Amino acid sequence: MNQPRILMVEDDEDIVETVKYSLELRGYAVDVAYDGLHALRKARKNVYDLMLLDIMLPGKNGYEVSRILKEEMEQGKIASFDIIVLTARKVDSPEREVFLSTWSRAEEYIYKPFEMDDLLERISSHLADRPANDTRV
Repeated sequence: MNQPRILMVEDDEDIVETVKYSLELRGYAVDVAYDGLHALRKARKNVYDLMLLDIMLPGKNGYEVSRILKEEMEQGKIASFDIIVLTARKVDSPEREVFLSTWSRAEEYIYKPFEMDDLLERISSHLADRPANDTRV
């Protein structure tokens, strides 16, 4: 059985280290990108089952990265995967939150700080009905 592959896009090295370690302990293969442009390159080169995506990133922000990748998935340019946004940036109104989530097209938003058990449960839920990708684009 193939390990589910996760691309973690986060510029805070402490968060990367903690989350990556927890995911790898549970059998996930984790790649890391520290900025939006690097994330786009990795997502176009490799096949992932899930992306954990920060919003406030150098290069391109997470909203842009998510929207670009979702459009490329629709066009068949890259394999499809879910995107979970991890962000400390809380929005000021429910209307703005709906707009940003609709515009980015991410499947889910999790606000920092988060509980690791909650994050792992949500990741597991997204991957539960999905066969692991095992080919490279």
